[in-house]
Order: sequence, then C-alpha cells, then structure tokens
Amino acid sequence: FKIPLSDYTNAQIEEALKIISETENETHSQTEATINEDSETAFRRVEYEVLRSEQSENLLVTQNVSIDLYESALKKMFSRIILVHKLRETRAFAGFTRVYPENLQKLVERKALLRRENLPENEDWLPATIVYGEGLFFELNEQILRRWEENFTEQLSNHLQPLTEAHWKLQKERGWKSNSLSARFVVLHTLAHLFINRLTFECGYSSASLRERIYVSTKTDAPMAGILIYTADGDSDGTLGGLVRMGQPGKLESVLFNALDHARWCSSDPVCSEMGKHGQGPDSCNLAACHSCALIPETSCELFNRFLDRRVLINTIENTSLQGFFDFAQNI
Repeated sequence: FKIPLSDYTNAQIEEALKIISETENETHSQTEATINEDSETAFRRVEYEVLRSEQSENLLVTQNVSIDLYESALKKMFSRIILVHKLRETRAFAGFTRVYPENLQKLVERKALLRRENLPENEDWLPATIVYGEGLFFELNEQILRRWEENFTEQLSNHLQPLTEAHWKLQKERGWKSNSLSARFVVLHTLAHLFINRLTFECGYSSASLRERIYVSTKTDAPMAGILIYTADGDSDGTLGGLVRMGQPGKLESVLFNALDHARWCSSDPVCSEMGKHGQGPDSCNLAACHSCALIPETSCELFNRFLDRRVLINTIENTSLQGFFDFAQNI
C-alpha cells in the first residue's frame, strides 16, 4: 500500500512538524496566560482569536486585508483589518431583570424567571433566534497602544478618575461585576461609536442596525485590543454588502478620518468638553461624549452608552498634557 507521506520530502515533513509544534507551544503559553481571566473575557478571547485569521466556513467567512494596502495613518493605528463577509449570530433569551440590566443573578436564577413551571431534568433549552450578517474587525497596533499607555499613565489616571468613580459607584449600588475600567477600553469603545455614527452616512445603514463588540485585555502576556462592528438582522440590512465594502483600502481611510475630524470638534462644544470634566450622560459615566458626537442607539451599544470619551482618542480644543491615542500614533 501507499505510504501517506511518500509524496513529501523529509525537509517538508520536518517543516510541517515544526509548525505544528510551534502552534501547540503558542496555544499552551496563551492558555497559561489567560487561566485567571473571568468567564466573559475568556469567552471573548476565543472569538478574538478566530476573527484574527482568515476563515472560510459555512457560518463565518473572513478576509485578512494586508495592512500595507492602507494609508500610513491607518498602518500606525491598526495592526490588522479583517473583512467579515459572512457571520452568524445566535441570540438566546436567558432571562430578564427589572430596572437595571446587570446584577449578580446567576444564570439558573434568570432562566427560572422565564417559565411558570420548571422543565423536566432531561430538557434544558432557551428561546433563541439565528441571524446572518457582515462586519469589520479592527485590531489596534499593540506596540503603539502600549507606548501611549506607558507615556501617559499618570495623565490617563487623573483624566479618567470621574469615570472610575462612577463605575465603582455603579458596581456598589447595582451589584455590577467587579472589574476595572482601563484607558484602552475607553479608546476602543469610543472608536467603535465614532465608526458606527460615520458608517450611517457612508454606506446607508441605520445606526440601530449596526452593533459593536469589544475585545479588550490589559494583560502584558496576552493582550487584546479589537473591535467588531457588524450588522446581523432578519431583514435585508444584514446582506447588503455595503459594510464590507467600506472596509476596503481606499474607502476605509475616508471613513476613519471623517469620523475623527467630526469628533475633534463636537457641535455641542465647548459645553460637551467642559461637562465631560465631571461626567455626563447616563449615570455620569461619560466624559467628552454626547448625542452630537459619540452616542449611538442603546440597542447597538454593549454598555448602554456608558464609558465614552473623545479626549483619549483625539486632541480636542482643550490644551492639556494628555495626548489622544490617534494623534500620538501619527506623531511617532
């Protein structure tokens, strides 16, 4: 019988084994680095790793566009841009809460609220919908992002103090999960909102049909800094193809620059910037962010329009020692 590897040389076989070994070592070290992560971050990390590479499956089709095809401004800001031609999202109804959406209720407790009578032990299902759509995935340049965080550590801590205090207050009063609020999260979250607001003008989607998903971790050995902007609806909005088209070289640049230019001077400035010093918006959890510049429909935002600030992303009219991430990246 024919030996399966007889068509390959010894050198080719050794190279293949080397690649497999390196991949296993990388996966093992990554697992060790993320072993202490909370369940939500660990869940998102799996999505993050899948989105970073090209996929051609029945439920997910992505295309990794070379960052060198974009203008230098984007190459400094992003390390990876992925066009998501097709994705499937499953939305399961796992319970509900009163007044406040997040609390310390366990999944079993939330599921019990859905039914008058408990299901038999051999049955455990939830009502769910499956929708298809498209999207854009961005990964920030980790080296430049980390340099920015290190260069402005003290300034960022002082600048985000109102947000940190508001976040801590919500955790205490409403039973939110205890976690920290990082500067990179505010950068990613604000950038996602600016993109969504601009894409409604550039490709005709309604802002309510676009959604965000933030992938963030400040771990030095396993960092994350990614954004997925996608549309997945039961109507034609999820299949038009316009969102993917806007991510192509020669088109994405104008979307990004226009979004940042409009955010640099909000139509409500200087009121928006001045109010942001002490917090504004829902539960005073925003700084320089209002309906005229950075807020989007609440159904599109993961945190109901909280923890946003234009100032950590771009330089505004205020003359402070803190430099926005985008302006910092362009000056390197």
